[in-house]
Parts: sequence; structure tokens; C-alpha cells
Amino acid sequence: MANPRPVVLIASFAMLATASVLLIWNEGAVGANAWALLALTGVIAAAAVMAFFQQEQVGDNGVSEKLVKTQSGLTETQALPDPAEDGFDIPVI
Repeated sequence: MANPRPVVLIASFAMLATASVLLIWNEGAVGANAWALLALTGVIAAAAVMAFFQQEQVGDNGVSEKLVKTQSGLTETQALPDPAEDGFDIPVI
């Protein structure tokens, strides 16, 4: 199935661009509201371009291997070193 995100973002871009052009046309000047719509138009356009060129990963992407590794227990990044071995003093109360 095709990714609907680029289509929705492109439609949003078109609507914002049309709204900003109509607002500028009706007011006869570029006001604060038109600048806000133009700024949002640029953000939506960037998101649409990124979503359009994002590659879809099809098939086995190693998810099952990652699940097995994380379910087996602590990984290397989750294990904390012993403070006494790293040279930290242990407070005595």
C-alpha cells in the first residue's frame, strides 16, 4: 500500500499556499497573518519533500533479531559499571 503521508502533506501545502495568496490579494498587502501562513507553508513543504523521498522498508528488516536480543536480558548499554571498580569512593555512614 502506498504511503498516504506525502499526499496529505502536499494537499496541506497547496491549501496553505492558496490561503496565503488569497489573504494577500484581499488585503492588498502582506500582513502578519499572511506571513504566518507563508511560514507554515514552508514547514509543510519541507515535511512533504522529506515524506516523499523517504524509502519504505519492505521485507525482513531484522526486527525479530532485535526482539530476541532485547528480550534475553540486559544489553551492554543498559548494564551500569560498579562504582568501586571505576575509582569512585563509596560513602560510609
